[in-house]
This record gives sequence, structure tokens and C-alpha cells, in this order.
Amino acid sequence: MDGLTMTFRKWETRYFPAGEPVAAAEPIAGFDEFEDRLLAGHPRMRRILVRGRPGWPLHRYYLHWSDGTDLVSLDRRVASGAATEADFEGAVVGEPLSITHPDCGAGLRVVALDVVLPLFPDSTERSRIHSYQTVCPVCGNRLSGSVLEFIASGTP
Repeated sequence: MDGLTMTFRKWETRYFPAGEPVAAAEPIAGFDEFEDRLLAGHPRMRRILVRGRPGWPLHRYYLHWSDGTDLVSLDRRVASGAATEADFEGAVVGEPLSITHPDCGAGLRVVALDVVLPLFPDSTERSRIHSYQTVCPVCGNRLSGSVLEFIASGTP
């Protein structure tokens, strides 16, 4: 498996620096290669692979920062083995999913906050202070929920 090994609490993850394609020797649940290429160099996100439990399939998640963390420098620290928990203090875990905006009916592909995988001991507090997307890119009306980033949008 490619990527760089990082451990968060009890979860061993594979961290993928900007631009590095996600690759694994086994299937990745719900993996979309086009989406991965589209988000590989995102300035506020990094991709990780993690297995929720032994025997479960790998899942791809996103670590998302809204605090301006320099992710290029983080990639270098992770690659050199010098990254610490402090480097990930501003991150929350997100997952890709499809939503429909109730005001205009637009189908939106987003990365949304994931509350199932508590990689960090203070995940709840992080989610409270994190910044989210709050405006529908199609109609401009308020968007509720915990949308971290838009992947693609359009009408159904």
C-alpha cells in the first residue's frame, strides 16, 4: 500500500501527501478514482485510508483544516517522520457524499464532517470550532449541515 503510515489513537492510517495517487493492494470501499484525482492537491485537505475495525474494508477519508495550516510543510514533516499530534490539531475528518439542497433541489457532491470515526480525542470540540461551507453554490441560499468542501454541483 502506498502513502505514509500515521497512527491516530488506535487507528493506523495511510496518509497521502498532495498529488500522490491513492493506491492500495486491496479494494477501497466507495473509492472514486476521478474524485481522488480532483481532490489530490486540495489546499485544505489531505486523504487518508483507514480500516474502522479488523476485517473491515479500507475506507478513504479526508483530513480537513479551516485554520490556515500549511499542508505543504505538513506533507514534508509526515514524509520525514517528524510530524506530531500538534501538526493535526486543526484537522477534522470528512467523507465524500451526495446531498440535495432543499431550497433549489441541486444535487451536490461534498466532503462532509464524519462523526463516526473519532481519530482525535477532542473530535467533538474540533467540530464545534471548525469553519464550514454555508452557501449553496447553485442558488446562493443558506446551506445547513457540516459541509467542509464542495466536490461538484449541479441540478438533478
